[in-house]
Amino acid sequence: MARDLNAYIGEMGAYQWRVFAAVFILIVYTADSIYIIFIGADMPHWCRVPELDDLPYDVQKNVAVPSQSVNHDGSIEYSSCEMFSLNYSVYNRSEFYSWNRSLMVTNETSVVQCSQWTYDQSQFTSTIVSKVRLSEYKIGSIFRLGRNRNLARRVEAGI
Repeated sequence: MARDLNAYIGEMGAYQWRVFAAVFILIVYTADSIYIIFIGADMPHWCRVPELDDLPYDVQKNVAVPSQSVNHDGSIEYSSCEMFSLNYSVYNRSEFYSWNRSLMVTNETSVVQCSQWTYDQSQFTSTIVSKVRLSEYKIGSIFRLGRNRNLARRVEAGI
């Protein structure tokens, strides 16, 4: 059967090798545009609270992260750059599971910016976003730092 097929289609000649090389080169150069979909995915993230690290993700968000809105399907959208400024070490583990936001968090509870993040690893375990740890807060800090350095250079130069 294989000999009959080879006799019908012929041997691997110069044309077939050129087609193979062209397809191979195309695959090598276009592969990054395909796998960037996976390594550059936006992972849901929220502020990391070290005292809550051993709790499930939904409990962590319910306890420490302010909600931004309620989606049309009833799910809550949490802030990715802010957390409540509470002393979590005074609570025991069972209190976090039965946490009532309306009783524990009031309008007077202060909200602070994140310095570390927890990433939801249910869909992706690691992406560029989780490795570089860029967020709205850090991007703004980098922008302000660069702008301040340029301002300092202008002042030193007398411009």
